[in-house]
This record gives sequence, C-alpha cells and structure tokens, in this order.
Amino acid sequence: MKKKIALIILLQLAAAGLYAQTTRIPDFPDTGEDITTYPAVEWLKGGPITALDPGKTYIIELWATWCVPCIAAMPHISEMNEKFKDKGIVFVAQDALEYDREKVVNFVKTKAELANLNVAFAGPQNSDFELRWIKAAGINSIPQTFIIQGNKLLWQTTPYMLNEKVLQLLVDHKFTIEAAKALNGIKQ
Repeated sequence: MKKKIALIILLQLAAAGLYAQTTRIPDFPDTGEDITTYPAVEWLKGGPITALDPGKTYIIELWATWCVPCIAAMPHISEMNEKFKDKGIVFVAQDALEYDREKVVNFVKTKAELANLNVAFAGPQNSDFELRWIKAAGINSIPQTFIIQGNKLLWQTTPYMLNEKVLQLLVDHKFTIEAAKALNGIKQ
C-alpha cells in the first residue's frame, strides 16, 4: 500500500513538472522597456488592439467584477477617458483574474461607466493575457494600471494615481514617475 501511495505521489509530481514546463511565463518588461503588442483577448467593446501604435498613449486598467476598488475607480477612469480620448490617449478596461465570461459580459452591459471604453475579457485560466501580463508582471491584486507611451512601459501603478495633471504630462510628453507622484502629493 505504501508503495502505491509513493508511486501516485511521484506521478503527480512528474505531471506537475511537465505542466510547469509547458506554461513558461515570459518576462514582463521593466519600466522604460518596449511593449509593442497587446496579448490575445476577447474585445467586448471597442478594439481590437493587437499592435500598439507608437504615436499613442495607452492606459490599461485591470479590473474584475468582484473587485470593489476596481468598480469604485470606473467612474474616474470613464471621466478621464472622456477628457483625453481626443488627445492620443487610449483607455482599455481590461478584465483580469476571473474566468466566467458570461458574468463579465453581463457586468459590462450594466455599467454605464464602461460604455465609452475599450473593454476586453482576458479569457480562461492561463490565457495569453494572464501568462504575458498578469503572471509575468507578478500581479496578485487589482486594480492595477499600466501606462504605455511610445511603445514603452512608463509606469505600473493604480488608477488612483491618474488625474488630469498626470494625463496632461503624458499629452505634453513630459511624464516622469517622479512628476506624477509629486502631482499626487507623494514626496520622494
């Protein structure tokens, strides 16, 4: 009996090792490094975005239907989108860390704040988005915001760090993390 249990445990460990080898997690770019493509996702509104335009700025906002702080930030993100969408800033409300497509689709239908945003569903567990962004960037909590400009990752932050002055820095191509933090009252 002990030999059977040992054999079962050995087989489970071998299977886990094979699984880990087949789901290699790529490195996520550091601040200042290139991001030229968007992972494969299902676009529920707007999009599709596959190749990032180097002439645009992208605000990628990660959220989920169960995330209370994410939902609380949606009106703010929607307001920023309305004010800056004609200034070369593309906002993406990217669902993350949940796998129930129907729940996400129904949620999006009921949220007026998402009406004018690009909205994407990440997909099933170990989807392209989950592997290339969530796991690669070490994300284990949301909301999270990625700012990409000129195909470079400028900042990984939260939606609460975005305000009109910070977005104007992006429009004027004068953005630095230090300047954004200063505009939010964070001293270095």
